[in-house]
Amino acid sequence: MSFKRKLNLFDATILVVGNTVGAGIFTTAGFMAKELPNPWLFAGIWIIGGVLTLCGALTYAEMTSMFPRSGGDYLYLKAAYGPWAGYLLGWICFWIINPGSIAVLSLALVKYMTGFFGCPGTLGEKSLAVAVIVFFTVINYRGVRLTGTTQNLWTTGSLAILIFFIIGGLVSGKGDWHHFAGRETGAFPMSKLLGPAMIAVVFSYSGWFVTAYIGDEVKHPERNLPLSLTLGTIIVMVLYAAINVVYLYAIPIADLEGVVNVGQVAGERLLSGRFAQVVILAIVLAIAASINATVLAGARLSYAIAKDRLCWSRFKKLHARYGTPHAALLVQSVLASLYVVAETFEGLLGAVVFIMLLSSIGSGLAHLILRRREPAVKRPYKTWGYPFTTLVFIVAYSWIAIQVFLSSPAKSVLGITITLSGIPFCLYAIRKENLNAPDVTAFPSSSRKAGQPGGLE
Repeated sequence: MSFKRKLNLFDATILVVGNTVGAGIFTTAGFMAKELPNPWLFAGIWIIGGVLTLCGALTYAEMTSMFPRSGGDYLYLKAAYGPWAGYLLGWICFWIINPGSIAVLSLALVKYMTGFFGCPGTLGEKSLAVAVIVFFTVINYRGVRLTGTTQNLWTTGSLAILIFFIIGGLVSGKGDWHHFAGRETGAFPMSKLLGPAMIAVVFSYSGWFVTAYIGDEVKHPERNLPLSLTLGTIIVMVLYAAINVVYLYAIPIADLEGVVNVGQVAGERLLSGRFAQVVILAIVLAIAASINATVLAGARLSYAIAKDRLCWSRFKKLHARYGTPHAALLVQSVLASLYVVAETFEGLLGAVVFIMLLSSIGSGLAHLILRRREPAVKRPYKTWGYPFTTLVFIVAYSWIAIQVFLSSPAKSVLGITITLSGIPFCLYAIRKENLNAPDVTAFPSSSRKAGQPGGLE
């Protein structure tokens, strides 16, 4: 039994937007204002970060057209470096990144929801977070079409509120465009643009590559996967820049410093006091969309690894009725629930941030390697601006990875150690299945044209 292609371009694009837009855009402005006291840099850094992210999206777009299957980075790393590289990514994603992210997001969703219904206490919050995990697992269990429809509802609801916030705020007349004149701060070191502020921006854009993990379930994947990555990233970039313009229109940058709930404060100044609750609703919907997308993508990564016989074979079995990797979904939900109960996931997630960046850098380098090594593979889409687009992405993420390592070397080393702990299991799986030979399944014969580079510009 195989996956059914039930998601169209709209579904895939909304999945990218929903998995990217989170609570960060509503809470980082106070930190950004302190780091970048110039109003134009405060708003412009979101465009710069969006362009860097777009370089990554264009890089991944070519590889999604080469590998229109489920698995994402796992497929690219395996094809470029061998099965060990893909396995180690899957190892850290299975045990920490995916269930840990689901746990964090579920607890965050509960905390925002209690703003409406009251705080039930620590035990109550944990119970509700586990219930959230079960709820989204059930939705994903019952079919990708239901998952896609649910994702569309969460994300379009959040987008509708944000668009109203942007348009309503800018036409309210209650702000002041003179806030963009800023204040005298002396010479500003441009190097700060690549410091903590840029790291915060890049992480606010994280999640843009989600559709690379569900290639088996997207209609016309050679076309729709690249388009979804590109369109979704552009939508998020425009949205982030516009929201920060509204913040500046409502509040002088000096007053923004240290403000955490900036979305609520700006909404109260430009629209009404009640709009603060509407902003919380937008955050709730955005977090719900991120949970849904993470549950979806995480199970597909386990499926892809199991299909290559590198982990438990049950993960590659699809439900007879719903066509979903039900075993992978259930195990993922159990791990996420255990993280919620044990309260150990936040430290572990902080430890693997460096690894997450390295995997993206590795995929960018894989793009360059595969262009030279496999020129005959069909590429329905080729990266615009290659190789400069890919190099910009690699250099930018490498710089950020260095900054993350220098800021928390102990955590980064712990993340590396956890990742390397998968080596014995990797070697055993590879030897057991005799996968040391070249991976002949990485490029299906239907994707090759002998003696031709193939693909469309």
